[in-house]
Amino acid sequence: MTDRIARVLTMIAALALLPATSAAETYRWIDDQGNVTYSDRPPQSREVGAPETKPEPGPKAPEAKTADPIAQESKSPEAKALEPPPRTRDARAPVPPAPIHRSGPTKVDELLELSGVRVQLAGLLNRVAVDLRPPPGQMSAAEMAAIDRILAQSLRPEMVYGAMRDAFRPQVDRPNLEATAAWLRTPVARKIVALEIASSEPSADQKVADYAARVKVNPPAARRLELLQRLDWVTGANETSADLVAAIARGLSNAVSAAGPAEARLRPGQIEDRAAQVRARASESLREVRTMSMLYTYQTLEDDELSEYVRFSSSDAGRWYNTATRKALVASIGKVVEQTATELVRAVPLERWARAAMPAPQPVK
Repeated sequence: MTDRIARVLTMIAALALLPATSAAETYRWIDDQGNVTYSDRPPQSREVGAPETKPEPGPKAPEAKTADPIAQESKSPEAKALEPPPRTRDARAPVPPAPIHRSGPTKVDELLELSGVRVQLAGLLNRVAVDLRPPPGQMSAAEMAAIDRILAQSLRPEMVYGAMRDAFRPQVDRPNLEATAAWLRTPVARKIVALEIASSEPSADQKVADYAARVKVNPPAARRLELLQRLDWVTGANETSADLVAAIARGLSNAVSAAGPAEARLRPGQIEDRAAQVRARASESLREVRTMSMLYTYQTLEDDELSEYVRFSSSDAGRWYNTATRKALVASIGKVVEQTATELVRAVPLERWARAAMPAPQPVK
């Protein structure tokens, strides 16, 4: 279960860090202290030391009329640009999603739509369902029918998305939300979101495996790896992956323990210890898998585009968004896994699950 879930968790950690865009003008400038700011509003004269660039309008969509939202500045340390190393370009970048119409302050639903989280959540839930379902032949037809019915009802993307959105709302910081939305509407952010969505689909698993085989023969340049490692670090991808695995383990342990005999139930401290152990193992085991997934996902991006992603993710708004998304995702997934597992062990006795997990007996010679 952990190995299959691990592949999913790697594609999503670029999730909370995504980007997409609308047709608004985005301004970028550097103040006297060297801090970089992104905003829908031009800089005030007192804020600007030496403007690095003039405002560049985003792509115009004829059907989408835009109005500037209330955007606040968010500052980040300038990231040093890397020279683009040679790399394989065997995948075509998908077309970025169309700009989303907006008027007035950005809503949480719009932010999560722009970032691609809402779409990618369906892929994660699909893999969770696969891992909660017993292998073929281990349960009776009636038991499998009950299990499939529970999985279909409990892991509905819209229901889980609603829970995640509700967990996100208490963390809303209006200035950081608007600054994040402004960056998500830039062309480079929209391009990144499109790539993240494409690589989060279950059908991409085999493509990642094929790409990994090619990379072993033709390794990426050291500078490319360094840039991706910086992106991984500033976005908190490793933390998100490990926290999700721990939340799933915690939810399963709570459900299974509660279904067992009273004398065999785990204490809360024991469950937390198990979750911590699972998290520690996942944090190490996911590193190589996640790096390969990022190499595949961003293979059509130039290094300067990845550097833009690193710069935004290092800003106050980027750090706020990644932290808020991670907390909301972990809380909602952990809760839904525990609820689903509780229904599963209620419908199919715990001892049947235990027998299904046991290896088949070997024939006597």
